[in-house]
Amino acid sequence: MDLAKFFRKRTYIYLVILFACCSILYLPSALNRDLHYRDELRYVEVAREMSVTGNYLVPHFGGEVYPDKPPVYFWLLNFSKKIFGNYSTLAMIFPSLIAALSMIIMTFYLGKLFWEQQTGLLAALILATNILFFVFAVMVRMDLIMSVLIGGSLIFFYVAYQQKKTNYYLLVYFLMALAITVKGPAGFLMPLVIIPTFLFWERNLAELKNMKLKTGLLIFFGILLLWLIPALLVGGKDYAYQLLIVQTFGRAANSFIHTEPFYYYFVTFPVAFLPWSLFFIAALFYLCFKKKELSTALKFILSWFLAPLILFSFFSSKLLFYLLPIYPAAALLTAYLFKELKNKSEIRYFVIVPVILTIFGLLITFNLLPANYAGYNLNILLKPILIALIISIPILIIILKKKKMVYISSLLIGLALTFILNFSLVIIPAASSEYTKVPLAEKLINLEKSFGQHNIIAYRYGQPESLAVYTDFMIKDLGSESNLIEYLSQRKKAIILVDQDDWQDLNLTEIENNELSGQFKTIYYSNDYKLIAYYLP
Repeated sequence: MDLAKFFRKRTYIYLVILFACCSILYLPSALNRDLHYRDELRYVEVAREMSVTGNYLVPHFGGEVYPDKPPVYFWLLNFSKKIFGNYSTLAMIFPSLIAALSMIIMTFYLGKLFWEQQTGLLAALILATNILFFVFAVMVRMDLIMSVLIGGSLIFFYVAYQQKKTNYYLLVYFLMALAITVKGPAGFLMPLVIIPTFLFWERNLAELKNMKLKTGLLIFFGILLLWLIPALLVGGKDYAYQLLIVQTFGRAANSFIHTEPFYYYFVTFPVAFLPWSLFFIAALFYLCFKKKELSTALKFILSWFLAPLILFSFFSSKLLFYLLPIYPAAALLTAYLFKELKNKSEIRYFVIVPVILTIFGLLITFNLLPANYAGYNLNILLKPILIALIISIPILIIILKKKKMVYISSLLIGLALTFILNFSLVIIPAASSEYTKVPLAEKLINLEKSFGQHNIIAYRYGQPESLAVYTDFMIKDLGSESNLIEYLSQRKKAIILVDQDDWQDLNLTEIENNELSGQFKTIYYSNDYKLIAYYLP
């Protein structure tokens, strides 16, 4: 039998398994929900305005320059729109789905490269069933696309380092530059800290001389300047300042947004890596015991995880998903623990304790949850997960009794798949019905025909421009009560889009009696937002 052909065939089987799992887990979330207000609708609106205006260098939102993100992601959204023909949820999360699948396959090949195919498959499934990774795989965001490019740069570095193929180092610079054009400085900061950390650990900093620095920097800056120079010429000095200073250094030190303490990631990562958190922590403890015999592969993966974790902890601006690029490393380390379990039965407690704590911890959590929360019947929504946990207990007992430890990973994958599938099929569609702005937009489209665009405004709605994704026309937010009064005093009729609480906070009696002679009437209500008709009698 040709073993090489057999292993290639098995690889294809594993890839089919991964593709099938991703399709089953992720596609329902693309087909059974609407775009979320605000981030998703805002990003799609930026892409829509880019297409409408033809300005593909400088992103705009609501007609104003949008310096928060580089343009490449919005190019991808418009390309996806051309494929699907519209700005539907599926079309807009398609780039994220492709990035997620690419990252999962990348993790599989790394596990295969470092150890064996089964470990690679397990690592890929661990990544695919991680709750935070799943959420971003089905969201309109650029984070996973940047993560794939960062991961690709690290893979090419490792292959170049191990196999002495120095030309591969040039691909490191190329992918780092592309990652920056997708989201920003994290695209080069992570490789910039991971690679030297690994080489220092390997006691081989001399390898930096082989990384073709001069040619690499020409490639790196060439790609950046190819977009940046024309964009700055079009956007002007203010755009340059916002993009290069505020959105870069402003987030690193004394951030103007998302400020958190140093220990933020150390506390939140275990939550974000559910349901695999305890096994990952156990893997770290296990590696501490064998720190003197760590392989090159393990040093590389640990550098991939630890160096960005520490670096980003020093930055004042912090969010959970800033560390998405290190999740493949966490998945690989977790899978490594199960690989070791097959050959070293003495480490079984590194797995038994976490599996027992995970199953019973989740059961206790379910018992503590209220039956109803924010209008949701949690008993019904989470019932599949509860049933799976209960069924897993006798299966775990049988595994432990028969000492078939190798099957624990299969049990956990089954639980994780149930966990994510329940979110995809049940939780996300239910949540979508609470936040969707589609019915509101459809009502606005009908009202626009009789009231006209200039007579439809918003009051403290917050980015009503994003509704143009559905309505195809922009709504201005007046922001303050005085602006609202001034606007209505010049109109015979108007439609006001407003949050119910904000409307109640207005002193309507004073407005009607002293400032305006018109009348107000609620004509539509959807998900905490009202449409108020104002008209003169």
